[in-house]
Amino acid sequence: MSYFDDASLVMIPSGYKDQKVYSVKPIDGSGDLTFTRSNDTATRVGPDGLIEKVRTNVLTYSNDTNNADWSRVGATSTSGQSGYDGSSDAWLFSATGGGSHYALQSKTDTGILTFSIYAKQGTSKGIRIAINGGGDHWANFNLDLGTQIGTAASVIDTEITSVGGGWYRISVTANKTTTFGWGVVYILDSSFATAFTAAGETIYIQDAQLESGDIATDYIATTTAAVSVGPVANLPRLDYLGSSCPRLLLEPQRTNSLTYSEQFDNAAWTKAADVTLAANYGTSPDGYQNADRVVATAATGGHIVFRAISTTGTHTISIFAKASGYNYTFLGYDGGNLNYGIVFNLSNGTISQNPAGLTGTIEAVGSDGWYRCTLTYNYATAAYFVVAPHDNSGAYNWTGNGTDGILIWGAQAEFSASYATSYIPTLGAAVTRGVEQASTTSNGINTTSGTWFLELGADWNSGGYGSNVAVLQVVPSSGTGYISLLSNQTANTLRARVYDGTTFQYIGGSFAPEAPNKFAFMWDASELKFFRNGVQIGSITWANSRVFSAITLPDTSRAAIYPIEQTLCFPNKLTDADCIALTQ
Repeated sequence: MSYFDDASLVMIPSGYKDQKVYSVKPIDGSGDLTFTRSNDTATRVGPDGLIEKVRTNVLTYSNDTNNADWSRVGATSTSGQSGYDGSSDAWLFSATGGGSHYALQSKTDTGILTFSIYAKQGTSKGIRIAINGGGDHWANFNLDLGTQIGTAASVIDTEITSVGGGWYRISVTANKTTTFGWGVVYILDSSFATAFTAAGETIYIQDAQLESGDIATDYIATTTAAVSVGPVANLPRLDYLGSSCPRLLLEPQRTNSLTYSEQFDNAAWTKAADVTLAANYGTSPDGYQNADRVVATAATGGHIVFRAISTTGTHTISIFAKASGYNYTFLGYDGGNLNYGIVFNLSNGTISQNPAGLTGTIEAVGSDGWYRCTLTYNYATAAYFVVAPHDNSGAYNWTGNGTDGILIWGAQAEFSASYATSYIPTLGAAVTRGVEQASTTSNGINTTSGTWFLELGADWNSGGYGSNVAVLQVVPSSGTGYISLLSNQTANTLRARVYDGTTFQYIGGSFAPEAPNKFAFMWDASELKFFRNGVQIGSITWANSRVFSAITLPDTSRAAIYPIEQTLCFPNKLTDADCIALTQ
């Protein structure tokens, strides 16, 4: 038989837009999921295997320095110039009169910011770019040699990278603490001075960007308003972790309480005396060169990078790590003893040392040797977040060689949490990702008999506020009753439940995460059968006169990770053989 042809509702996450996940059938939109998430703090794994974050260019008219949103002082901008990208979208930026010669755009963003622009020498070879506010944050660059000139002022980092044809992308990163500031582009004269009497000094510029974070990311074009890309608020997350087929990722509200989750060189992180740290050393799981390298010196010790965690209870911490000389990493909640953490093997993605009472996971991210390592623990007193390279010797203190280490990125601490959710990036403050909710009022079944198929990703986790939190359920068009899958917070399992309006009935046992997890419910007016992974689990008898018509996610506001890979509804009762074949 053709399951697709016979199904009245088919939902395979293959298309989405703001607040909507489209069903494949019906095509009139009646089966579409309505989706909400309140903020721009989520991430997902994209089809290229890279972690995708929300990125925002806060500048308006980012490639129109002649627009009124840009203030020009002692300078003019002329459009239609040959650009770095083969277009004619670059600008000739020309000095006029005496004094300084610049263009700026005022913004009120604070925190770690990166300002970038593409530039090429004209009659002048000097340029300064700046993030101002509470003092100047700037650097000068030589567009002939592709180098920084002199010492930058009050910045975290500077970059100048050739993009061909004499063009460079240049950037400055600074921690701006005041709410008044701007992105500024200066023309310098032949002696690299900012103030001079104009004598035809020109440079070429294109595509300015001001964004949160410590690196310049791919350019985002803007006009009348700032533009954000990635999994922004109310955009469903189709997650490709470990698969070429996406699944709809639904998660509860969670907070990453670790600030500067990617900036381990920041003072918020303590680096032990027996390690050295190189910031932005390697390419991270998001595809940018912003992973830090921790090297164990030739001393004997724990070789740790750490910070305090002040709350107690059951917490889950996590880190993305990659071998860089040493093939093991230690992730723990205290120092001085391996019993306070787990040793992970970064060469084959396994757990090497796991003390009793601790729960850990390791999962490959992308295809470049990165793993996400997680640790769940319960501690009665204030603890720490501890990460370190390790030699797998079985000892907490060991002797390094001074050259080898590991790469780390994306630290996360989720308090009062028994499992890790997707990564939440932070800078100077803790960040909360809003709860995700989805629902449909599809009439895809609309009959007293039918079949419902559901496939979940292998890495689902239970959670929420109790042991009977619905993942998905089928409900009638009127009256009470439903057919549902429930998560169990304590046992980290799923089970089936049927409610006929009076009595709850549970079918079969509970099921732990594995691949696959395919379920089918088949019912008519007298009985209901439940199938999982090619096996009939159980059945019940009932007197059913309800017309089941809608799929809902009723408890999403207090539920957990439900990576829904596909769901099908049939307006008829399939055979046992069909349900077995469908769930195999």
